[in-house]
Formats: sequence, structure tokens, C-alpha cells
Amino acid sequence: MVELIEGFPRYVAAYKASGKVEKEEYERVVMHRVDEVAREFGSINFLVRLETNMENYSLPAFIDYLKVSFEHFSKWNRMAIVTDETWMQKAYEVLSGPVPGEIRSFSLSEYEAAKKWVSEPLA
Repeated sequence: MVELIEGFPRYVAAYKASGKVEKEEYERVVMHRVDEVAREFGSINFLVRLETNMENYSLPAFIDYLKVSFEHFSKWNRMAIVTDETWMQKAYEVLSGPVPGEIRSFSLSEYEAAKKWVSEPLA
């Protein structure tokens, strides 16, 4: 299941994933919000709170996850991944080189710090 997280500035697309994540739900919730932020602001601050394993993303949902990342490649300003999965934190840190903007990983216990960081004004 994916759901938007409330309480962020309009230029932040933030969502939480828990349990099984399906393509239709990901498109309807996440991709729609990312597209909306990109259209309105031209840049995107993005927060993903993973309370599930990536194995719970259906293959079509995972492909959409990658698709939205590349579709807005030049528009990423700040991207925060909040998860206790160490391999996901490392993967995002590796992406911080080639991807424009800043990428940081946080553990679930650091959620408030991630929220504060990703909510900083657009560059």
C-alpha cells in the first residue's frame, strides 16, 4: 500500500509504502503527485518512507518507480529515502553522484530529520 504523507510544503512529494505495492496504486498516488509537483514548481523535493521490503513492490510497480525517477531526472532537488534496509540506503548514496540535486538516506528513527531536510526551500 502507498499513501501520500501530509504536512509537507507543496513542492515536496512524500509517500509511505507499507505491505504490498501494486502498479495501479503507485501510478495513482505517487506518480500523479510527482508529476503535479514537477509541473507546478519545475523542481521536486521527494521523500520515500519505506516500511516494507522492496520485494513487496510488484514488478510493474518497481518499473514505475524507476520510470518516475528517470522521467523527471533533471528536476530532482532533494531526495530522502527513509528506511531501515541498509542496502537501499547504500543504493541511494551511490545514485547521489550521477543524479542532479542531493540524495540522503535516513533510518526510520530519523524520520523527523529527513522531513525537516527535505522540506527546506527549493534551490
